[in-house]
Amino acid sequence: MERLRVSLYLMIVLSIFHTNFDGANATKLKSDKLCSQCSNCESKQCPASEAYPHMTAFDNTLIAGALQSDFVDSDDRGVYSVPDIKGGESEEYNAYFGWKSTSGSTSGYHRFSNYMDKCSEGQSYLTVDKNKKVRLRSLSSLESLAEADWKSINPPKKLNHQEVRFWVSHMTGKCLTIFPGKKIKKVVGVAECKFDGSNVNQLFAFRFHYHKAFCCCGVHNN
Repeated sequence: MERLRVSLYLMIVLSIFHTNFDGANATKLKSDKLCSQCSNCESKQCPASEAYPHMTAFDNTLIAGALQSDFVDSDDRGVYSVPDIKGGESEEYNAYFGWKSTSGSTSGYHRFSNYMDKCSEGQSYLTVDKNKKVRLRSLSSLESLAEADWKSINPPKKLNHQEVRFWVSHMTGKCLTIFPGKKIKKVVGVAECKFDGSNVNQLFAFRFHYHKAFCCCGVHNN
């Protein structure tokens, strides 16, 4: 009987510890700045964090648009390279869901939309215009759908093991590129492709960085 009491006591203690531990981790996953930009943050109705991978640069920074990171304001239509700060490590800076990808089987081109951005009335597609400016826009606003089309090109064999790719714009024929700078948030645009891999700022992979994630705006999985 005494042994049974001790076992029950240990089970209760472990249960309390596990609950407190999970609660502490959940608190660390909050991102007040990001969540305050939209009406609600409700994680229970979100898809699994594995549903939308993160576009990851060669240096392991993340490619983010509005509401994908605390580094990018909700009304900013630009696209940026931001630090890869994993969920739970920072309350101030955190990136959540990544990019939804659709592809045309006949054309071979892909389109990427920012899953997080439910507040911009569809201005969520990764596009580049004739002036070579990369930004998030709706498909209906484009002069040509080619502005939203991107083709995957394999890098040299020496880089294949890292699962990175070039993404070439159908509109401009140029490659998606991170422009280097001193700021922690770097601008993403397009530039002449260096298919020999000499410009690693043109190499991207889709990877899963988080085991837990939130989504915002009170609109989920529409």
